[in-house]
Amino acid sequence: MKSREDYRFQMWLTAVFAVTTMLLVGLYTLREPARMLATERALEQEAIERAEVVWEQDCATCHGKHGEGVRNSGPALNTQEFLKEATDEIIFNTINDGRPGTSMPAWGQPRGGPYNAQVIDDLVKLIRSWEPTAPSVAEMKPEGDPTQGAVLFATTCFACHGVAGEGTSVGLRLNDPARLARFSDDYYRDVIQFGRPDRGMPTWGSVLSPQQIEDLVAYIRSWETEPPVAMAQLGGDAMNGRDIFQATCATCHGRNGQGTDIAPPLAEAPILADADALYETISHGRIEAGMPNWGQVLSPAEINDVIAYLGTLKAGEAPAEETQPDAGEQDQALGRAQFLYVQHCATCHGLQGEGTEDRPPLANSEYIQTNTDEAIISVIANGRPNTPMEGFSNVLSQEEILGILELLRSWQ
Repeated sequence: MKSREDYRFQMWLTAVFAVTTMLLVGLYTLREPARMLATERALEQEAIERAEVVWEQDCATCHGKHGEGVRNSGPALNTQEFLKEATDEIIFNTINDGRPGTSMPAWGQPRGGPYNAQVIDDLVKLIRSWEPTAPSVAEMKPEGDPTQGAVLFATTCFACHGVAGEGTSVGLRLNDPARLARFSDDYYRDVIQFGRPDRGMPTWGSVLSPQQIEDLVAYIRSWETEPPVAMAQLGGDAMNGRDIFQATCATCHGRNGQGTDIAPPLAEAPILADADALYETISHGRIEAGMPNWGQVLSPAEINDVIAYLGTLKAGEAPAEETQPDAGEQDQALGRAQFLYVQHCATCHGLQGEGTEDRPPLANSEYIQTNTDEAIISVIANGRPNTPMEGFSNVLSQEEILGILELLRSWQ
């Protein structure tokens, strides 16, 4: 009789294998979340490292190497306040679309920029990685720079408070020692940031960064121990000065300061060696010589920009592309007209006819384009009843009025 086979060993082995497999699967399952988290963190770290390269190349110039912000350029992003309020979506969209009306461009490819969605997402991860160690705005405590504050004051505050805080008929005197001793820095910060609307003081906190406000406070406080810095000694931006020169001075002095039959050459003028005298001349003009009072049109900072550009003429460093032949007879006629326009019209209608807050533009003007020469001449000569526009028939000759008309037509 055939003996029965014994399968007990195989059954025992199978049971051991099954139990072992279950234990291994269980251990793997227990470790899987940690493995997935480690993988996720590794991928995130790779994204941050890629973003650091992009940030250094394209973002650090305005926002600082570590997102701390750059004076007069880009705001700080590495702060508790910003990172708490800004969601990842907001940060992504800001990078992608830019911020209209500011210097922040659109970086996303759909808006014409160089970044695809992956690059922007990497940057979001980099910015978000600062959150655990981000300081608060109060902790950052920016230190004011009185020199920067002087330039800012000469751009935004001088119109009401005077070039050196001496006050005007509109704004208070700020460089009064007794007043400076009476009020703290916090008081000035508060006034600048929140304004005094009931007294005509605008709310500058919506326009100026915290750093710029600190610079202004530092400049105002400096009057307590030392006289105001001479405006001409603050320096300027030669490139901006070139643009202003071409718009306001070139028609009389030539595009490169070579002079015309209206005004003398500037490139070799001795006055270029004396910045203070040059500032005084541009600001107050030489009416007896036909030089207008540019201080009524340009801010002190803009005058400094022009002085910086004139310095390049003296040094022979004027950009080559600006070298052009002398203006022809027609251009010189327009130059004379612009000279008159700046004297009599620019204060209300803007240096290039762009208009002001309460007066209409004359460049690209529907009124100029749809009215006859006779009608416009009549307005210039006789003014417009029930409006602030006064007539100039007792100031300008008929030939001068015709010249201004031609200038206005050329702007259309």
